[in-house]
Amino acid sequence: MDRFTALDVAGSAVAEAGRLLLELSQKPIEVLCEPGHDIKLRADQLAEERILDVLNERLRLPVLTEESGEHGAVTETSRMWIVDPLDGTFNYSRGMPMCCSSVGLWENGQPVLGAVYNFFNDELFAGIVGQGAWLNGKPIAVSGVKTAAKASLATGFPHHQDYDDAPLREFVRQVQDFKKIRMLGSAALMGAYVACGWLDAYVEEDVWLWDVAAAVAIAQAAGAAVTVRPGQAGRWAREVVCAATPELQAVLEGQAP
Repeated sequence: MDRFTALDVAGSAVAEAGRLLLELSQKPIEVLCEPGHDIKLRADQLAEERILDVLNERLRLPVLTEESGEHGAVTETSRMWIVDPLDGTFNYSRGMPMCCSSVGLWENGQPVLGAVYNFFNDELFAGIVGQGAWLNGKPIAVSGVKTAAKASLATGFPHHQDYDDAPLREFVRQVQDFKKIRMLGSAALMGAYVACGWLDAYVEEDVWLWDVAAAVAIAQAAGAAVTVRPGQAGRWAREVVCAATPELQAVLEGQAP
């Protein structure tokens, strides 16, 4: 399989979804449900349908997607598309331009390539592991920051995590050595921002694979040190560490002061 062809397919899919989501943003937002700290919109479903149409027409593979789950022979080691039609749904529901559509290609449990499209800002982040990464066709690379004291760290609270005192105190302990902390409400954008050097690191526990699959591929393609391991919340939950350098990754993994 030609990876540049596959990246073009992924880019076309997120662009199609983005155009639809922009159109829908001009209409009343249709909320399907708001369980706990989460929110589901009809727009998520419609964007997913648009992405699946493109993928199935141009490069049919098994698909793992947020809204409708598994399509085809999906396993942890499959060559498969991983789709989040609308990441940053709450932001989108409020008209905040911090959201995106994302499509990643993974094989043998590892990222191969990804496309993340912030449709409000017309920013297409793309990357192929081992080949390079781009923002609207121009090469991008990580910042090269090595120490927490100089680093901006992005993170988030998974919607299923509780906000009790103990987890929040632990969160403060983990992040207090960093120069700046950012919580943008879109895992895919935070990973993509590491890829282009706007952020220096992104970490999150028990984030769903579809939230980060494309972004960690782009970040790794741009030179980031990336760790993705199983989480605790379910089959497709993951713990993610995405850092501009191996030195910063070691700090985030607790391997260095």
